[in-house]
Amino acid sequence: MNISQIIGFRLTPQYKTNQNTNQSESKLGLKMQSPLKQDTVCFGATEKMLTSRTYGISLSVARAVSKSAEPMQEKVRKFLNDIFGDLLVTELNPMNPIYAIKDRVKTPGSICEKSATRQLNSKSEVLDFMTDLNGAKIVMRDARKKVVEKVLTRLIKPIEKGEIELLEIENKRPIVTKNLKRTKKEQYDYASIEFLQKLQRLQEEKWVNSETKEKPLVRFDMSDYTNINYTAIHFLLRLPGESRPFELMLMGKDVDALKNLDDKLFKILNNKNVDKKYKPLVDVVSKLKEPGNKPILDKFNQYRGEAFLFEREKEPNTYAYNEVYDYFLPLRLNIPPIYDLNNLNRIMRECENVSKKIK
Repeated sequence: MNISQIIGFRLTPQYKTNQNTNQSESKLGLKMQSPLKQDTVCFGATEKMLTSRTYGISLSVARAVSKSAEPMQEKVRKFLNDIFGDLLVTELNPMNPIYAIKDRVKTPGSICEKSATRQLNSKSEVLDFMTDLNGAKIVMRDARKKVVEKVLTRLIKPIEKGEIELLEIENKRPIVTKNLKRTKKEQYDYASIEFLQKLQRLQEEKWVNSETKEKPLVRFDMSDYTNINYTAIHFLLRLPGESRPFELMLMGKDVDALKNLDDKLFKILNNKNVDKKYKPLVDVVSKLKEPGNKPILDKFNQYRGEAFLFEREKEPNTYAYNEVYDYFLPLRLNIPPIYDLNNLNRIMRECENVSKKIK
């Protein structure tokens, strides 16, 4: 990959900008000319803008759903640590490939909002159709394909032994690669299509050779294009004895750092609740939704998309065990400088630091 060089806080530009056309181009040749539309980054391309809270379950029911998911989360955490734990970065092994393994149970507030956007109106419907109640994430220090594939080979034996079932694979790709040739489409992938198909075939062969009557197929979307240019691999996996799956995401450390900020931006711009500690960030970003600011919002969304490409193109961080300051693509479009992602990230971090001091 072609990578920007970051030395301290000085940055060698990764993108060339044509001031007349407002067009940005990565060194890999991807051009972004028009504003981005709303992004969808979950299983199933359903609308994620929250337009009404009329549908969906109550907060009390959502709390019960979240509580009921907690026992399985302990099993998810143990499975991932058993399989991948020795590959984690440590002070003694800073060059290990995995920067972090994160997991969470979906919060009651998020369950409420998602049930409203999906029009799930009962606890049973949420438990049946909301596949990410239990979630986890593998964050790669080194996100090159050959390294990611070596890590994901750890899933082969558990699938063969029936210790895990692979139900779905979604290969998240930038929308700007949609009309390119295959080799260009694959430039931001974390693993080759052939490798992911190998996992798919392995699970389907396991089902064929089992004594169960059902012989399902692994759902595989090799080109799940995201309008925000978010790149990742999303898996749905199921542990033995569990009726529900859990979602496992894999992405690079740099993409994860931006996604941590962008998740808050997404919620603010899509009328979803954000933790009250982020009020200073909400106050700044919510102005983009005011009448008359749509041209600026469109450019801001374009900038978000360019920034995800920029993060994916970075080289692995050699000293990942030591926390470093995340530096995102500088603002190049004609919008107020307060919306530079580096500034918004600073505001977010200050909110978090204040919250820690209060506790």
